[in-house]
Amino acid sequence: MSAPLAQLIDERERVLASFLEGEQDRLARVCHEMALRFARGGTLVAFGTGAAATDAAHVAVEFMHPVIVGKRALPAIAPSNDATGAASTASVGRPDDIALGIEHGPPDPAVDRFLHSSRRAGLFTIALTGPRDGTDADHAFAVPSRDPQVVQEVQETSYHVLWELVHVFFEHPGLLTDSCITCGDVAVETQVVALDGSTATVERDGLREDVATDLVEDVHVGDRVLCHAGVALERLPDDPSGFLYPFLGSGETDLEQVLADVRASTVRKAQDAIALRRAIDVGEIERCAADLRQRLEQGGRLIAFGNGGSATDAQDAACDLAALGWPAVALTDDVATVTAVGNDVGFDKVFARQLIALARPADVVLAISTSGSSPNVIAGLEEAHRRGLMTCALTGYDGGRLAGLDWLDHLLIARSDYIPRLQEAHATMYHLLLEAVGGPR
Repeated sequence: MSAPLAQLIDERERVLASFLEGEQDRLARVCHEMALRFARGGTLVAFGTGAAATDAAHVAVEFMHPVIVGKRALPAIAPSNDATGAASTASVGRPDDIALGIEHGPPDPAVDRFLHSSRRAGLFTIALTGPRDGTDADHAFAVPSRDPQVVQEVQETSYHVLWELVHVFFEHPGLLTDSCITCGDVAVETQVVALDGSTATVERDGLREDVATDLVEDVHVGDRVLCHAGVALERLPDDPSGFLYPFLGSGETDLEQVLADVRASTVRKAQDAIALRRAIDVGEIERCAADLRQRLEQGGRLIAFGNGGSATDAQDAACDLAALGWPAVALTDDVATVTAVGNDVGFDKVFARQLIALARPADVVLAISTSGSSPNVIAGLEEAHRRGLMTCALTGYDGGRLAGLDWLDHLLIARSDYIPRLQEAHATMYHLLLEAVGGPR
């Protein structure tokens, strides 16, 4: 294994493991809050600019088009990646909506404006950032790395975790009821189930609410307290018959148990992502990078494409290569052409038809398909091959139909059948590929 690229993989492992280990509890609680809002009809609005705009689009497609059988589609959109689009979307947001702002590098004023206007409109706000001082969001998750590509990869795992684990709470409908249990005309008896400073989480009839405990001294978990209007008024004496009705944590109402399960799942997902990255064929990446650079130096450009989350990965790869100073395009950026060809000719031709007009002999295509068998991706590669372009592909599983194309110049396989993890490995693959290519001399 090449030492420089091996070290980059090691660094990704260190940052990802440290981040998810430290943030597992907050990520779990954000999943619950998101589930509450989705249950009330909320929509997720994801926003970023530049390369982070591709992540916003990735978030939206994951929530809207779940790839795991049995998971519900959840409403999500990614507005235009400019300040106008972000502000207009946030301004019409509803209080039950969720705003997710993403940035990979230095603070992005457009993302700050998006989060600020969203929070002012009453949306639940989440920020995924690199290291920075302060973010106007309900929850800000800062990845401890100065490398924007490492930040992006950790963020991709994080929003995949949010998508995967928000569904856990839909399996426990008792945890999606957040009615106010202390808002009636009279005080009610509750039991303290958790404490956080001067705030207690109390439960009554399977429902939970946070209340202030400033008026009651020395409150403990298990105490029975009289509450009204979000305030604990007094501690009640022990119930001598309480042993007949002990607190029974159930999957329907025991939030802390479900959160514990979600936290444990988050750590396991990090381990799975790390294991898949360790299996990356760095030697093949270096060979692909050498051939790609040769084509670029001859005046060629990178043309990337894919479907769904792989489309956003193709856009990210093209954006990152352009940032290095090389020409690159993503075929899914031109939505009008994609929809025109899909409507008039057929969706299986949306990439091939564009290549007929755009491709030049020195160009390189980078096709991304998690299954390795997407008909439009295969057709695009076949068209590129007929025209003498260098052909590269990223895939998952065992390679799918791509593995049978003996004329492919380079094939990189993330050998997994679980799409979120293999997409994360794809991000590492093309980031390492671009790292090895470097910029123009």
